[in-house]
Amino acid sequence: MYKPERLKVSVVVVLLFFLLFSFPFSNMVSANVLTKDFEFGTWQMIVDGESGEGAFFYRFDFKDEGKVTVIKQYGGNNIEEEKTWQLNENLLSITSDSGALITDFDNIPFTVNEEGDLLYKNGFYEGVAKEHNSPLSIFHWVMILVVLMGLNELFRKSKWAGIIFYFILPIALLPIWTSYGVTYWFKWVKVYSVVGASVWFILMRYTKLGGLTSAKLVAALFLALNIGEAVTQDFTMGYLPNILNGIAGVLSIATLFYGFKDIYIEDSKERDMLWTKMPLLWIIAYDIWNWVFVYLNFPGSASAQFMVLLACTIPAMFIKKGTWLQARAFTLAAWFMYYFTFPRFTESAELLVPRNDFLMLSVAAISLIANAAYAYIYVKRVIRSKKQGKLTLV
Repeated sequence: MYKPERLKVSVVVVLLFFLLFSFPFSNMVSANVLTKDFEFGTWQMIVDGESGEGAFFYRFDFKDEGKVTVIKQYGGNNIEEEKTWQLNENLLSITSDSGALITDFDNIPFTVNEEGDLLYKNGFYEGVAKEHNSPLSIFHWVMILVVLMGLNELFRKSKWAGIIFYFILPIALLPIWTSYGVTYWFKWVKVYSVVGASVWFILMRYTKLGGLTSAKLVAALFLALNIGEAVTQDFTMGYLPNILNGIAGVLSIATLFYGFKDIYIEDSKERDMLWTKMPLLWIIAYDIWNWVFVYLNFPGSASAQFMVLLACTIPAMFIKKGTWLQARAFTLAAWFMYYFTFPRFTESAELLVPRNDFLMLSVAAISLIANAAYAYIYVKRVIRSKKQGKLTLV
């Protein structure tokens, strides 16, 4: 029986989680206002590229003697250079030596706003550099896992919390999201595809959709679409590690549909959507592929995405087996909604992940090997099932 008190509790809990995840941090980061006497330290910024470029991750280590070390990670490139900086009123200029590879800021100064942020705009490319606080960033990194796992449990136990979070907030927050300069097509497609998946899974859990084979196929197709978006991005980038990881993503899609007809809604208080035949080996291979994808295409987001992946895999392994797909949609959608609401803070709080040609090629090879290994197991199961006269893979 419906109780208004449950709706009120759900609203309060969702808002508390959302505020816990963001408000204290966003206030702390912009506490310093730049002046000529400012102790600069470490700053960082993510700039969305055009189609086929992914995102550019910049880290600036400003020094008192007018020197700044700039790190730029993007695509197949990882560059670190020493430059000079100068602050003139509210304009901060960075100057390169001759022959420099990072020339993005030459003759294009940052504008220092009232909050002390560095605003950058170069035609299509724009971003906001904020001070990077290492202890705060590590705390934030851990909280990504804690809060997303908490939200997943909340959405398992409260129908109204899920409805408020995934049916209402993505519409209510759209004006805010469009005002923050998140321009890359992949991020917009991703946020609404995973929100759409979350909405579909909630409908399956609480309506007659959950018993339809066609609805179960749509649930699996949401995941296939999610992987396909990333594969398209990898192949568009065109670097060897991206191509290897793109092939791994294709294998992940090809082996995805094992046992999808057996997805069912558990007759329990939580009404979990369970895919008990989704193999743990497939999930692990997917996690490796997905993290490598982010590492190669959006290097500034690699640290956070590691925790986002753990936030759905840990519950599916240790809290409720069979709930991985449901948890993946809930946690990934919640993360993207948080990012779109507070993009500049999350970008400034990302941790720098080591990146060079050897590491990029190595992790891409691991991704391909993991997914190829599971594809081999999958094919053996197909052959064995055919010999037994019962093809149960789908």
